[in-house]
Amino acid sequence: MNKGLKIFITYAHKNSEAKDELIISLAVLKQNGLIDAWHDNEMLPGDKWQDEIFNNLADSDILLYLTCRYSLASENCNKELTAALDPNIRVIPIILEQCDWKNHQLSKFQALPDGFKPINEWQPESKGWQNVVEGIRKVVTEIQAQAKPSPRITPEEMETLSNVKLQQGNFLMMLEQMDLAIAAYSRAIEFNPEFADAYNGRGAAYGTKGEFDRATADWNKAIELNPKLAQAYSNRGIAHREKGEFDRALADWNKAIELNPKLAEAYVNRGSAYGAKGEIDLAIKDLEKSIELDPHLAEAYSNLGAAYIEKGKVNEAINACNIAFQLQPNHVRAYVNRGNAYGTKGEFDRALADYNKAIELNPKLAEAYYNRGIMWLGLQEWGNFRSDWSDARDVGIDITIGFRNVYGSVANFERRIGIQLPPDIAAMLTHNS
Repeated sequence: MNKGLKIFITYAHKNSEAKDELIISLAVLKQNGLIDAWHDNEMLPGDKWQDEIFNNLADSDILLYLTCRYSLASENCNKELTAALDPNIRVIPIILEQCDWKNHQLSKFQALPDGFKPINEWQPESKGWQNVVEGIRKVVTEIQAQAKPSPRITPEEMETLSNVKLQQGNFLMMLEQMDLAIAAYSRAIEFNPEFADAYNGRGAAYGTKGEFDRATADWNKAIELNPKLAQAYSNRGIAHREKGEFDRALADWNKAIELNPKLAEAYVNRGSAYGAKGEIDLAIKDLEKSIELDPHLAEAYSNLGAAYIEKGKVNEAINACNIAFQLQPNHVRAYVNRGNAYGTKGEFDRALADYNKAIELNPKLAEAYYNRGIMWLGLQEWGNFRSDWSDARDVGIDITIGFRNVYGSVANFERRIGIQLPPDIAAMLTHNS
């Protein structure tokens, strides 16, 4: 006798009643030993919910996606769908209501009920659920009929599997699920060890996690396999920049742009390097070019804001950062850059609010502590500066290094802003780490 298939039910919690109706409708299939259904209400107190969900999903044969406007908008539902993009898992959308599912990645799967008539349009709805059950029964019968030892996978099938895993990794990157993305890219590489795009994608995931040595190794491999892969050069340049190797970074971005003059990310990256080197006009030129090529890159607007500040275009800088927030509301660097612009204008409350937000989003961002600390010094808020200095030190940041790089000495700072620092703060700013 064939073992019952495991069914995983994905649903938005606003549709818990529909999930219960589905389970009731599947009762006979379960009683006959044909299926066993799992959903997140099966979890017990103390279970690690994310591990439990994805472990059960990995062990499933069928994913039933209860489709409505709530599930399409649900980050968790879409993460579960992405994890199910595996040749061994059959995805079946079940349409609960009229919604925009045909413009979602669900549209590539055959949906139920028949004719895509939503459950809520059947009279009574039990007819719609029975139509769903009959469709699922056919799928279960088909899968069990095909259940036999797998033949040797052909090279064509290996290529297909590798591409599926690549796309899964790309989607998980969009959902900021880096560990799951790395696992997907690694599977793509297992299926095709010469798949440059998979190495490039995995490198990007490692880079996002700050694991730049691993990222660089993957990007090197991607370039070895495909010397014309512009994206890999652009990405590798980021690792060089993070290590302070600006000349190597610029060489990679120049190569990326040579290979693909329309690669917006390469212009963003090269523009940020020019900005760090003080070549502001070149930075602005590259950043404006990247926006021309792709007006949806939040980082381009944020970096353009920083460059505008250097040119004294403070209002333009604030506008650029505001556009960055429209595209990516939690863009940390944009908060720092807009805070710098507000500080330049003397709008200290707004500047402090932006620095506070940046530190809330990234408690280890040295520049945010440094800039906020300088703001406290200028406002003679000594207690707040002491607190910032202590908090920064606790997370491994020495804001006095930035102070010395900019002002050289306490005496120079005091002359520039026209105040005398308390002795203990002057000592903090001159200590050796």
